[in-house]
Amino acid sequence: MRFVAARYDAHHEKIRNIFGAIARVYDPMNRIITLGLWDSWQRRFLDVVAPRDGEMCLDIATGTGDLAILIAERAPGIRVTGLDLSRDMLDVAEAKILRKGLKERVQIVEGNALSLPFPDQSFDVVTCGFGLRNFPDLPRALSEMRRVLKPGGRALSLEVSRPHRRLVWWGFRTYFYGLVPLLGRLAGPGGRAYAWLPESHRRFPGREVLSGLYREAGFDAVDAWPLTLGSVAIHRGEVRA
Repeated sequence: MRFVAARYDAHHEKIRNIFGAIARVYDPMNRIITLGLWDSWQRRFLDVVAPRDGEMCLDIATGTGDLAILIAERAPGIRVTGLDLSRDMLDVAEAKILRKGLKERVQIVEGNALSLPFPDQSFDVVTCGFGLRNFPDLPRALSEMRRVLKPGGRALSLEVSRPHRRLVWWGFRTYFYGLVPLLGRLAGPGGRAYAWLPESHRRFPGREVLSGLYREAGFDAVDAWPLTLGSVAIHRGEVRA
């Protein structure tokens, strides 16, 4: 499917460049900078997603395809579309999908989450793993997620959050804002892109505000689950049947 352009082109070009530069080190670096928690967060997220056979799933900001692959493996009868801006990240995703033998059930699309190239009510579930921070217009991204969901469908995100406890927030901020960019620079060429992580987090809403944005986008039964002392959170919203 061809790339469908939308506005915010300068921001999107910045994001493409950032993630294109780190595409080859993205997976191992995620496990390093999350202190090994990456896989457990994704397993917990999958438990909340609860993918079912026969469903159509869209994973936006799919990156190297980790989540799209895990969803397809969790429910052998589901079909998954992974969408991302970065062609370099998607090249890594496609290679992983081929190795896993999932080419028939996992489709990769280069596209823009703020202007999803799909008709209304195309999917049963929309997921986003650590991608919401990168969208320059978060309400529009959530509205697009809702638009492409069928009645009774659900949208879920897994994202870095803001711990409520002062001491935990201090530790999180020290690590995420200070040590993570340093670890990124040690990753080699392109590692400086990890400076974007704290930059994107500074303007990202906390758990309660994000829940409110889900509701404003038209989702019902909005829930949130904090993980790892609130440093990460899962959000879930439903479309009324």
